[in-house]
Amino acid sequence: MRMQNVPLNLIIWNPWRDEKLYPIDDEHIAELRQSIGDHGFFGGIKGRRANGKVEIGCGHARIMAARKAKLETVPIFIDELDDDDMLRLMTDENATQAGANPGAVMNEVAAVTRRLVEGLLDGTIVPPSIASAFQSKKTLDEARGRLRGSSANMALGHNVIRAYLGQGNPERSHRGERQIREAISALKQSGRYDKLIETALLKYPPPTEAKPSKSTAVAKTSQPKPKRRILDERCANVFPNEHQFHAFREAVTTQAAQKFIPTEKQFALAKKIMEPINTQFNKKQAGAPYIKRMVQAEVETAAKQQRDIDKEERERFLAEQREERISDELRNANGQLRGLLSCIARLMDLAREFPGHPKLGGFSARLDTVVEAIKQFGKLLK
Repeated sequence: MRMQNVPLNLIIWNPWRDEKLYPIDDEHIAELRQSIGDHGFFGGIKGRRANGKVEIGCGHARIMAARKAKLETVPIFIDELDDDDMLRLMTDENATQAGANPGAVMNEVAAVTRRLVEGLLDGTIVPPSIASAFQSKKTLDEARGRLRGSSANMALGHNVIRAYLGQGNPERSHRGERQIREAISALKQSGRYDKLIETALLKYPPPTEAKPSKSTAVAKTSQPKPKRRILDERCANVFPNEHQFHAFREAVTTQAAQKFIPTEKQFALAKKIMEPINTQFNKKQAGAPYIKRMVQAEVETAAKQQRDIDKEERERFLAEQREERISDELRNANGQLRGLLSCIARLMDLAREFPGHPKLGGFSARLDTVVEAIKQFGKLLK
């Protein structure tokens, strides 16, 4: 390993760093930018050569700050680093600097999952770093079989990810069991987990086997239908710590919340909840009960608005039905009235031709009933 001054335009990100899951904080960059102006650039960043560039394993915020400070080069320790080394550099930095940031934890779990899945699918020999995460060859083979089968999203559990982070010993992992469980749940609810598995399966298709004879029955693997996305993963970076994010996640993924707070509105709601309500408001002190109450209040407001909309729609529907009934009856009455007037005209001709005929006189009495009904109808309209 040797240190080199590397031009900033040749530096690229760690391939395991997901800026969508764990974006770099602008306020932190501003602080580092000020520090660079006051004290210079602090080194200690490790990286590797890759296609004429330098991939850094850590120090992404410092590199962003150096670019803001208009530096041309920064010192990088260049070493022979494999994918596992690069992944661990990122997770080690997260453990010391990001702490319990939910976006950082989700990035770690997603990256480790991708590393494990790709390691299991790529070839027949599993790298030792991957194999050490499994309790035995049997559990490793079972995981590989599930990845190629219909339960790919169930191939890896929290214990395997924790064992990888602890380099074979889950107790040495800097992430606890609950942290990893909740991160996996959030990744699955956001659709990122299934997408990660799907991408790996497309990247490493099963080996091509000899073409079976016509008489050989070929079993087709039925892939499960993708689950509906019910969580916006960007919300993780609105909250300073995991407890806040997972309180929000639990609240917005309930059946009632899903009805009134669709996924595309969750990010705006998260930012609204964490906006300072007064000068004494501290984001880090906003507890889980407060966050859940805010989500519940949003659900209740949306439900009331929906009830008002439903009431208006019902009234509109009833009005339309009323108008339709009246129109139908008026059309029918007009048709009957035209028929009645035509009949009376013909009866008048008969009365002129046969004056005083008793039958015609009897019908005339019935017409008096019609006249009386018309008078009653007129009174109702007044």
